[in-house]
Amino acid sequence: MSRKAVPGRQGEILAAARELFRRQGYARTSMSQIAARSGVAHGTVYLYYDSKLAVADALVENYVGGISDILLKVLSGSLGPHQIRTCVHQVLEYASSNADVVRLLDIRANLGMENVRPYADKKVQKILRSAIATGIKRGRIREYDTLAAAELVGGLIEWITRICFMWLKCDTARFEETAIQMLEHALIKS
Repeated sequence: MSRKAVPGRQGEILAAARELFRRQGYARTSMSQIAARSGVAHGTVYLYYDSKLAVADALVENYVGGISDILLKVLSGSLGPHQIRTCVHQVLEYASSNADVVRLLDIRANLGMENVRPYADKKVQKILRSAIATGIKRGRIREYDTLAAAELVGGLIEWITRICFMWLKCDTARFEETAIQMLEHALIKS
């Protein structure tokens, strides 16, 4: 008799894995520990995730999906100084509350594996690209290659989170105002 996926169980497994990764680190966490912490049989975890890396990838995907939700909400109209300020602040605040997941971003590279761009990351790029293109059409944003501009804007924010949560262990507030000013200066037509 084959086992079937149970609704809600996937969230329980991710929550358990996230807690274990946060407490003892990715390398010291096993699939058996994730199963035990989530209250399921060891084999049951494999109904949802084929490896510990797949669990970490799912956590990263959820995190980046949260960023796209913020951007969709803030950038639904136009792109201007207020939207830049709001986006930077809210995304950095969200990253701060998810610093443990930010630390999982480099897992694939650290394991010598291919770095796969999550679907949610492509969605973030698409939202930024669309907002920049709309701003250019409306004459509010400087003329740029929208793909390159979207990558650079997203990359700046990602770099800040990596500096703060992976390397220096500092507060994102240290970089927030400078990032906002740089983006406003680079994007907004005077």
